Amino acid sequence: MTRVLWLVRHGERRDEADPGWVDQADRPHDPPLTDHGRWQAERVADRLGGREIGAVYSSPFLRAAETAHIVAQRLDCPLFVDHGLSEHLNADWFDVAPSIMAPRTLAERFDTVDTSHASVLRPNYPESDDEAADRTVRAVRRLAASAPDSVLFVGHGLTVASVVSGFTGRTDVDTPPCGITRLTAYPWGWDVDLLADTSHLSDDDTAGEDE
Repeated sequence: MTRVLWLVRHGERRDEADPGWVDQADRPHDPPLTDHGRWQAERVADRLGGREIGAVYSSPFLRAAETAHIVAQRLDCPLFVDHGLSEHLNADWFDVAPSIMAPRTLAERFDTVDTSHASVLRPNYPESDDEAADRTVRAVRRLAASAPDSVLFVGHGLTVASVVSGFTGRTDVDTPPCGITRLTAYPWGWDVDLLADTSHLSDDDTAGEDE
């Protein structure tokens, strides 16, 4: 079977839609999805439903895990949380290393989470742009090596951009919320078949069906 990697950035996050939320939040560094973000994730699930995706891997950040859970439910496959897929831990965004929910805590919210998985990598704080990109690509390569032939990774803009660049050399990568990217392994190497596509987020229910 052909090897396929699906990449999805999380849906709309609460703090971007409602900046005032940060001042009242117990976990301001780890926002959940908005209602619209959950709708975006449901549309990804609609788009990918029925495809032979054997596993879903997610960043431990809540917005990514929530997006991945919605999709994993539709695909009826396990969700593995891996710290190697974390957001870019740079000092401009985080004053200290952020405290992220453990997989067991996420599993209390999302019943698709399989807590038997151990992260293949853990990011160091702080990390540079290059370090974050390298860490993400190494994590995806390790996870893909033992994953089913078709697998989905749900993370951040960093996830999509660094993996596309690391696997194919392409740097012209947009990373819209819940955009879908597909990489396929050909005899000559990995190539991009679908890049940050958002047609499933259109009001047109037929969008994306011909890809």
